[in-house]
Amino acid sequence: RILYIDTGFDLTHEVFDSLNLIYQYDFINNDLNTANENEQEVNDGQDYHGTLCLSVLGGFKEGSLIGPAFKSEFLLAKTEIVAEEIQAEEDNYVAALEWGEENGADISVASLGYYDWYEYEDMDGNTAVTTVAVDIASSLGVLCVNSAGNSGSDEWNYINAPADADSIISVGAVTDQGVIAYFSSKGPTYDGRIKPEVCAMGVSTFCARSNTISEYR
Repeated sequence: RILYIDTGFDLTHEVFDSLNLIYQYDFINNDLNTANENEQEVNDGQDYHGTLCLSVLGGFKEGSLIGPAFKSEFLLAKTEIVAEEIQAEEDNYVAALEWGEENGADISVASLGYYDWYEYEDMDGNTAVTTVAVDIASSLGVLCVNSAGNSGSDEWNYINAPADADSIISVGAVTDQGVIAYFSSKGPTYDGRIKPEVCAMGVSTFCARSNTISEYR
């Protein structure tokens, strides 16, 4: 059972026709709809990123796309506000982890990260709100996976929280040639631990190779 934490999900897309959805919850609007709900969210493309990422993991369209976890059970959490970057999003992430664990999540997955209100010194595995929450969820039996971040080409450069947690599998991005993607956040953590643990082809690269997903936009 996979908890997916992101910006929202448009489940009317054809690759989700067979999605085994258990529960979904919108931690932004506090309701049971994780798709776009108002004009502002539509204009911001609120559910686009989550839809894209979920399709890569759990989408299925025979002959076009088979996500590696398409037969899994899914818990979907809408936590990330596209229009702004605020600390409340971390609180939403934590609430989603608690909700997911309560509802039997075996794995938590998110392509989100936070650093705007932190310093690199805070990427020590014990400081950021979401980092601490991930360690707690892991201690309760949830395998937590998170992107390393997209800061590899900007001034920050390093991994984002909660990818610095010692109990998380942080994932960097590579191109389809196996080269580290220019945007992929770098390690190590501030306290010297090697991060990310693994790298995989980035969603943007994947989309360029899959008409089913790239056409969604």
